[in-house]
Amino acid sequence: MMTELAEMPEEAIWALADEALAHKCRETGDDMLVCEEEAADLFANNERKVLGGKPTFTLDANGDVHVCFGMHCPHVTLDRDKNWVCMASGNVVGVECAREQDPSWTGRSTGSANPDDSAGTPVGGWVKKRDMYAASVAAYRSAHAISDAEIAPQSSSKPTNAAAPPPAKRGALCVDEEATETLVKRPRSSRKENWTRENLDKLASEAIGVIDKLFIANVDSRTVEAAATSVATPPLDARMQSTEFVRPLALRSYVAACATGQQALDLDTLTTVLIHANEYVRSQRALAAEQAKAKARAMAAKAAKASKASTACFSGQVRNLLAQLIVSLWRAACLTKHFKTAKKGNDSFRPFAAGILYQLKRGLYLGDGTCVVPVLEELSNHLPALRSANSTAAAKQLQSSSHRGICSMQRSIASLKEMSEEDAAPALTLLRDAARQGAFLREMVSRS
Repeated sequence: MMTELAEMPEEAIWALADEALAHKCRETGDDMLVCEEEAADLFANNERKVLGGKPTFTLDANGDVHVCFGMHCPHVTLDRDKNWVCMASGNVVGVECAREQDPSWTGRSTGSANPDDSAGTPVGGWVKKRDMYAASVAAYRSAHAISDAEIAPQSSSKPTNAAAPPPAKRGALCVDEEATETLVKRPRSSRKENWTRENLDKLASEAIGVIDKLFIANVDSRTVEAAATSVATPPLDARMQSTEFVRPLALRSYVAACATGQQALDLDTLTTVLIHANEYVRSQRALAAEQAKAKARAMAAKAAKASKASTACFSGQVRNLLAQLIVSLWRAACLTKHFKTAKKGNDSFRPFAAGILYQLKRGLYLGDGTCVVPVLEELSNHLPALRSANSTAAAKQLQSSSHRGICSMQRSIASLKEMSEEDAAPALTLLRDAARQGAFLREMVSRS
């Protein structure tokens, strides 16, 4: 044998060595990793040709064979435990050893190999150790209960390539396209039709919250004084109430008349002029005193009215009645054609409640003259006006959205004419109930 090898050329000897190496790899199962001749046919990456690791073969439920090449498998993903898991076979093929990015870490290693530093109760508490003997016994028993029929792959009942419905195209169709069947949209459930006692109480509490945020503008004393002054007579000249000013003025007028020859200069006439000047000053002082008393009475009446309005505005009974009125009007508006056909989100409860409160300034009437929102100046005077100094950010936001609530209520009343008598009957019934509540509210405020 040695003689034959010595006589063979060097290329033949290396060919025998490669053949022996390939035969050995086939026996050990590593021929797919080192044999370059078959690697080009087995793998798509012909330029690399060799994959690291030993392949494993897995049979899935569909009967297909999955060849997993470890970390080079395209189905490998990283789970939350930092393990690289093959999603096709379920095998853990690697562990992620990269350090987590901690914002407080400065780059210096602060870990310690001392076990005493990490001793103690771990984060989350101790975890009960698994009983390996019990797990082994359970696995042994379950292995004996498995039959060959259960191991055999079953064909999947679900179609693999199910035809998905074509997406609906929006907009105009092209010239060469045909109209497809329109998709039937699922009818949405309206939140405005669920009138349970719990929902009504929630709406009432929301209305009271709107009232608390809007009724914050108190009547100022300067406003009361200005209103009292506007209704009184014009103020008198304070100089006419002083004899030091009126007497010289009367004497100059008398001397000027004597100089022109209109009157004769004598002592009796001069005395009469001084007496009339004193009487004029006395009458001006009396008139000024009467105006001061009238102004004081007007200010007291305005202050009493403002105090009465404040008492009516900030009483719990009036607020509850006003909240119930707002809820009744909201229920009636939700049964009209405007709310049923309007887009979702265009009408909300908070702007509606703010609009009803601002409607107290002018009132709201139906087509037949029924007053559903009464005119209550005692309450409307406490609403914040435009650029009010006593207003808050929440009150300004509700004030800006109150116009939308007023429009919603008026459009709802206008849409009753477009409904039939049978469809409009529930809404009209609720509006009549709201009218009775408004009348009772007006009476309650007048008594307060």
